[in-house]
Amino acid sequence: MQYDIFSVGDNIADYYPEEKRVYAGGGAYNTAVIAKRLGAKAAYYGVFGTDENAKFLYETLKKEKVAYPVNDIRKGRNALSIVRRQGSEAVIEAVDKGVYKNLKINKNVLEIIKNSKIVHSNIYSYFEDYLPRLHYKTKLSFDFSYLRNREYIEDIIPRVDIAFFSESKDQEDPEAFLDWLSQFELEAVILTLGEEGVLMQLGEELIREKSLPVEVVDTLGAGDALTAAFLTSLAKNEKDYHQALAEGLKTAAKYCKIRGALGVSEPREEEQIIHKNVHQ
Repeated sequence: MQYDIFSVGDNIADYYPEEKRVYAGGGAYNTAVIAKRLGAKAAYYGVFGTDENAKFLYETLKKEKVAYPVNDIRKGRNALSIVRRQGSEAVIEAVDKGVYKNLKINKNVLEIIKNSKIVHSNIYSYFEDYLPRLHYKTKLSFDFSYLRNREYIEDIIPRVDIAFFSESKDQEDPEAFLDWLSQFELEAVILTLGEEGVLMQLGEELIREKSLPVEVVDTLGAGDALTAAFLTSLAKNEKDYHQALAEGLKTAAKYCKIRGALGVSEPREEEQIIHKNVHQ
């Protein structure tokens, strides 16, 4: 089967202590689920543990009817994050990768993954070493999130076709940053700016769009929603980046109105413990 979008990487149980609930999350996982909800033939590959959080995430993936053609389940704790609310904003305080510490993808698995219109991953997924083996064989999308390490970007970005960035946590001239990225000649670079909207670089064209007005409940996962809708639209209409951006903004606004990244949660009587915090 050829998939529209194959998302590779992180699945995380997002724990909200105030609610004593875990929400299904993880950038690559969210992208796959939302793309499927939008009508794409979506697949996901990532590492699950064997605890109750892993079972919750795995069962959610099945209920959402996202394809999971390659099982990778490892004995131990699933990835977990601690999320606290600051008003409507969700702030990630800590992340424990659990069993998800690296990817070991063999040739057969890569053959399954590359049989897709678009393959998507991110900086949290340990997928960088596999990008050269997929480059020119499928369209590659990569989410750099808040990262601004130029040495890392210069190494990775020539291997991808579409790049997503989140608004920098430090002071930054976003247009100057996109101008620097233009030298790499990607198909598209998307820089989300929160309430200020989004910038998209298409060749020499710089496009600025505003965020849609919405009463925000929870910001967690809004960027993943934009990414999923953007890629789903692009899988249907390969060169219509303007329409893809419009769909992305519309879907991001919709997902700002739900709790958690996907609106899917489960109660936890026991406090969730971070054993090794890797969140910076």
